[in-house]
Amino acid sequence: MDILIELTYAALVFAAFRIFKIPANKWTVTTAVVGGVFVVGGIFLSMAYYHPFTKEARIYFQTTPIMPQVRGKVIKMHAQSNTPLKAGDKLFTIDPTPYQAKVDELKSRLVLAERRLAESEKLAKHSAGSMYDVEKYRREVGSIKAQLDKANFDLQSTVVRAPTDGWVTQVRLRPGMMAVPLPLRPVMTFIHSEEPLLVAGFKQNPLQNIKVGATAEVIFPALPGRVFRGKVTTVLNAMAEGQLQPSGNLITVGEDIPASRVPVFIDITDDMSAYNLPLGSSANVAVYSHTLESLSIVRQVLLRMLSWENIVCFEML
Repeated sequence: MDILIELTYAALVFAAFRIFKIPANKWTVTTAVVGGVFVVGGIFLSMAYYHPFTKEARIYFQTTPIMPQVRGKVIKMHAQSNTPLKAGDKLFTIDPTPYQAKVDELKSRLVLAERRLAESEKLAKHSAGSMYDVEKYRREVGSIKAQLDKANFDLQSTVVRAPTDGWVTQVRLRPGMMAVPLPLRPVMTFIHSEEPLLVAGFKQNPLQNIKVGATAEVIFPALPGRVFRGKVTTVLNAMAEGQLQPSGNLITVGEDIPASRVPVFIDITDDMSAYNLPLGSSANVAVYSHTLESLSIVRQVLLRMLSWENIVCFEML
């Protein structure tokens, strides 16, 4: 598009020289060239400021790392890759044998402790026993019940279930593998059935021209030749690069700190259900303001030309 504008300007200058019979000398040619630099440069600078564009955009989605709450050997896999699940559906089962044995043991101990408590209360009632024994067996019964609750919880935790509606992808867990409750070693990733987020990172320069509700257009490298309409829903008022956490380090500000991009959330209003667009796909986004709206046509043409360029792809060996 920039070449097209430059050629158009050159054609107009050539026509002006021909029609008005302007002599071609160092003054007229220099004036035409310098004028072209200012005209074309002004168009692109104004368009970049009032109708900003970014290639730094991506579809984000919410995930939850799945970690078992108990340790054990996986004996059965219920979930399959990319198969829809409902909240509470089984993902996999851990061998419950040791946890069932613990529950059975505590149940037996509880029966005996309750029997002793009943006998001590009966003896104390007839002044044949002490209240100390009664209190001791009451504490024992309470302790065993608490342990039994924990054991039942561990037994139920041997069946790992889906936290919400969604699915798991790239399942590599298999029966016979050990599942360990370590936060840094999840056994699978659960993807929630929520609307994905299209987040675009814009430079800070044109930020004042990006308003909530502004019209946006989106193109995807995975969908050459197609442009989708949308709107700005959120302009984040905080960036990760500036966050502070309690530590012994002092704040440092220097020239080597790069200007970070501002995350802007885009809601695509066009129907995209007919397209196979994987979550995590990259995108290009343009936002249009109400200032110098005539220049938005140039941005729209540029965006569509860039979209058609995506049809060309080479994998060099």
